[in-house]
Amino acid sequence: MWAAQLEVAARAALDTVYDPELDEPVTDLGFVRSLTAEDGRVTVHLRLPTSFCSPNFAYLMASDAKDALSALPGAREVTVLLDDHHDSDLINRGLAADAGYRDTFGHEAEQDLEELRGIFRRKAHTAAMERALTALLRARPDLAEEQLGDVVLGDLPDTSATRALLRRRAALGLGTAPADPALVDDDGRPCPRGEIPLRLRFARSVRISIDGNAHFCRGLLRTRYPQSAADQSARPEEFPAGGEPVGAGETVPAGELFRLSAPAKENVS
Repeated sequence: MWAAQLEVAARAALDTVYDPELDEPVTDLGFVRSLTAEDGRVTVHLRLPTSFCSPNFAYLMASDAKDALSALPGAREVTVLLDDHHDSDLINRGLAADAGYRDTFGHEAEQDLEELRGIFRRKAHTAAMERALTALLRARPDLAEEQLGDVVLGDLPDTSATRALLRRRAALGLGTAPADPALVDDDGRPCPRGEIPLRLRFARSVRISIDGNAHFCRGLLRTRYPQSAADQSARPEEFPAGGEPVGAGETVPAGELFRLSAPAKENVS
C-alpha cells in the first residue's frame, strides 16, 4: 500500500475510535495531533484537553487507536503516542510493549478495561435512545411520552440519530430488528408504561451530561492547543435553532435518579 493510501486508510481507521465518555470519534474531537505513514510504519500522536484527563480513558483511546491501525493490511509497524499527559511515559511504554491495561498500571488499575468500556457503552446507548425518541416526539405532536412504550425501531425515521441508536444497540448486543421496542433498559427490557416519563427524563439527563462534557472538552482543547480548532469537526445541532428538547427544564427526583442509574453503574471517577 502506497504511503498516501495508507495515511488515508489510517485516518479512516481513527474515525472508528471513540472517546468513551464523550461518545465522539477522536478525529472529530481534534484529539489526533499528527499522523504519518511511511514504508508501512504508522505513527500517531494523540493530545487531550488537559494533562490530567482520566488515565483509564486516555489509555483506552490510545489502545483502541493502536488496535484499529494495526488491523490495516499495509501497516506493518504501528506506534501510538500520547503527548503532554501526566501519565504519558507510562501509557506509551505500555502501548509499545503491548502490556495491556492492568500490566501497564499495575495496582492502580482498579477497573477492568472492558468493564469500563461497557459502562460507557450503556451511557452512549441511553443518550442515543433519548435523541431518537425526543426527535420522534417533536416530529409527531400527537404522540405522548406515555405512548413511547409502543414505539418499535421500525417506527423511527431513517436519520443519523436512528442510525446512531442502532449502532449503540448493536455494540451492547441488543436487538436491532424493526419490531424491537425502541425504549428499553440496558438489558433490552421494555420500560413499564408508568415509568416511561421518568425513564425518558433520566435518559435526557445522561444525554445532556455527555453533550455538555463534549462541548467543555472541545473548548479546553482549543484553549490548550489553539491550532486544534481546525481539526475539530462541527457538532450537529441536536434541536432546531431556538428549540427546546421536549420536557426541558424538568428535574428528576434525586432518589429516583439514583435508583435508575445504580444498575448501570453510571458514576465513574
